[in-house]
Amino acid sequence: IRHGYTIWSEMVNEKGGIYVKEYGRKLPVKLVMYDDKSDPTTSAKLYEKLITMDKVDLVLSPYGSSIGFPVSGACQKYKMPIVFVWVSSGPIYRQGYDYAFCLIETSERHLWTPVKALKDARLVSDPPKKLIFIATKELYNITAAKGGIDLAKELGFETYYEEAEKGVKDFTPIITRAKTLGIDGLIVALYPGDFFLFFKQVQELGYRPRYINGLHGPDLPDFWETFRKTANGVVTGGYYAARWPTFENKEYVERYQKKWGEIPTHYGATGAGGQIIHQAIEKAGTIEREKVREVLLKEEFKCLLYPKVKFVSEAGYTNINKFAFTGVLQWQDGKLLTVFPPELAETKLRYPLSPEW
Repeated sequence: IRHGYTIWSEMVNEKGGIYVKEYGRKLPVKLVMYDDKSDPTTSAKLYEKLITMDKVDLVLSPYGSSIGFPVSGACQKYKMPIVFVWVSSGPIYRQGYDYAFCLIETSERHLWTPVKALKDARLVSDPPKKLIFIATKELYNITAAKGGIDLAKELGFETYYEEAEKGVKDFTPIITRAKTLGIDGLIVALYPGDFFLFFKQVQELGYRPRYINGLHGPDLPDFWETFRKTANGVVTGGYYAARWPTFENKEYVERYQKKWGEIPTHYGATGAGGQIIHQAIEKAGTIEREKVREVLLKEEFKCLLYPKVKFVSEAGYTNINKFAFTGVLQWQDGKLLTVFPPELAETKLRYPLSPEW
């Protein structure tokens, strides 16, 4: 997360900074960053410190919905606009808070695309009959899984659901049940460490479903490095890809790779949030937070993640991006390739999964 913000600020500052009409010149970006220890209470306190003691002009997004929930309250309290990047759980945007903006799709919709793909005859001729959704007891994972289940039921799939404790050490009972029930499609809402363990145990137990989607985990280069050919065909969330022809993405990726020695995954694409704030300041002509918020409410933007961004309030949500989408990525022979949406697809979905373990 920190790496992404650093690259964005360097890109801005090497071009002189952000132009602020009120001052008639460009102002450099100075980042003030703290480690919230991935603790919601700590994070909320640190955002209060940034606003009240450090007197920052504007703030950038933390990571994760469990963190973002209390932070949204702090920003609402101090009337500080915040463009959340990887903070997407629907309840955050159903509070009526008008200072929080959701750049990506709300989590209830993150598993819609992988489910829809299975019903698209152009991609899949013989879809799985039974789908199981598996989540750890964390806000983001639960809301994503339950949103996927609702759509899967509408589309006629026989669905099952399992929850595991946060920090689970053994998925054997869940995997055994799925195998016994003859479930041929796994859609798994876990964070990376948990998914690595889950996938390892799926192999060890000789379970061979036709479709495996890991919301997080397979999106990391480490996944192929760890599992090699057995990772072939595994699908993951397409929130971002380094090869997408989106706004400033080519320069961003080149700088990121040069500075950090790796290509950014979606975690490192936090610069997208900075890009939105940058454009909002220039459109507002000021760094006065209320005027920046007014621009965020009215104008259209672009970023690394999406060709178009427009915040709207609809369907009970406040300030969500009308043009957000969640793509689908799939491991194919050592490459993580985009298979959806069509305008960004690099290849076709391989189905069914042919496990090589």
